[in-house]
Amino acid sequence: MKTRALFLAAVWAGALTGCGATTSGTITAPQIEQYRIVRIAVLPFMVSPPTPGQRREYAAPAPPAVAGEKLADVFYRKLNAREGLAIVPPQTVRAAMPSIVASVAGRSVLRDLGERVDVAAVLEGVVEVYQERKGSAMGLERAEDAAAVGFSVRLISVKDGTILWTGDYYERQRPLTEDLSGFLERGARFLTVDELANSAVEHVLREFPLGIQPQRTRGE
Repeated sequence: MKTRALFLAAVWAGALTGCGATTSGTITAPQIEQYRIVRIAVLPFMVSPPTPGQRREYAAPAPPAVAGEKLADVFYRKLNAREGLAIVPPQTVRAAMPSIVASVAGRSVLRDLGERVDVAAVLEGVVEVYQERKGSAMGLERAEDAAAVGFSVRLISVKDGTILWTGDYYERQRPLTEDLSGFLERGARFLTVDELANSAVEHVLREFPLGIQPQRTRGE
């Protein structure tokens, strides 16, 4: 429980410091190659509960429940496209262990899951921010009406519970006047929250140390 609390605290701290700009980071454990990870299960992601400020409408709304499913699916699809990896989707994890939550409780649960779906590691995540844009792709009334996404993920060995890789991301899309290259790179338009989430996962996985990332084709 203490580890999970620290994980959530780190997510929230990253989201707060990232307001108005993009913050992201990844950490890879130096011993990751020793684990020879090939098969990974993507767990159903957890959506953080509303904070007191969110309940009183002083802060951005809490992520909808479906945000966890959406982000877990994006991670699954992008990791599954990599060569050298076999990825078990969240739906299969749910079928194998219906009571499992997005943040794994302990090593015994990890080992049990590893045996049931035959994986060496799991990817778990927490969604802190998943806010839809208010306006059209061509323009918004206020900068704060842009889509915003914030999450943290980590790869954990089912053998001993070691955290092998972590990634976090927070972004509220900025307009052309504040982020010229980033805005143009995304087609000179304001993205929906699902589109922003797809871009965010793509960004974080650039630093994922396992598998071979597929070559991007022109126009992507």
